[in-house]
Amino acid sequence: MTDFDPLLHRVERLKPDNVLDIGCGCGSFTVELAPHCKRITAIDISEPLLERCRKEHDRPNITYRCMDGRQLDFPTDYFDWVLCRASLHHVRDWQGVVDEMLRVATGGVLIEEPLDDPRSNAKRNTMQAQSLFFEIQAEVGYPHYPYVKPEDLTTFLEEKCIRFELEKAKRDQPVEFEDFFEPWALFVEKSARKEYWLQRLSDYRRELGDGQLCKNDILFISACK
Repeated sequence: MTDFDPLLHRVERLKPDNVLDIGCGCGSFTVELAPHCKRITAIDISEPLLERCRKEHDRPNITYRCMDGRQLDFPTDYFDWVLCRASLHHVRDWQGVVDEMLRVATGGVLIEEPLDDPRSNAKRNTMQAQSLFFEIQAEVGYPHYPYVKPEDLTTFLEEKCIRFELEKAKRDQPVEFEDFFEPWALFVEKSARKEYWLQRLSDYRRELGDGQLCKNDILFISACK
């Protein structure tokens, strides 16, 4: 059974005609949206990822374009809805992305982000494990920043007098160490310090011992213009 995804569920209900998906990555989520949207424009800043999208997730109603979410090449009020899933934490000045989302949307924006909550040992372990990813990703040119805090995002929208709904989905399902760190090898290959990073991961696994890792909670915001 797959996890409940609040953003996908909202799109299923809305059935929008014209959607912009910001930060589509490899396209695995965009293709899940495709049956529920008439037309999707999916953008990412990485052309290699977009080439993978076109090969693996080509659909008649999806157009993939290389673009920076902080400088969208679309007219104001061009899309019904604009959505961004697990992408804001890739951008230091995420406020610029949200500004652009609001500019090009007529109906509103949908934002979904991972959420930190140190309520358990497993959650705290997961946050520590994520910090390792932050380090290696910054070194090899794939920066990830700490997850956006709900209060920062809601304050930003309130200052713009934007109406919004906020939902937090708690997830405590355990994740195996190997599954959590599956992407590690990809970043190690891009580093000039391969042995260093392999040793860092080995050291962390030893420190973790019998401790568990788990899935991130989800922060979901639906903002209407």
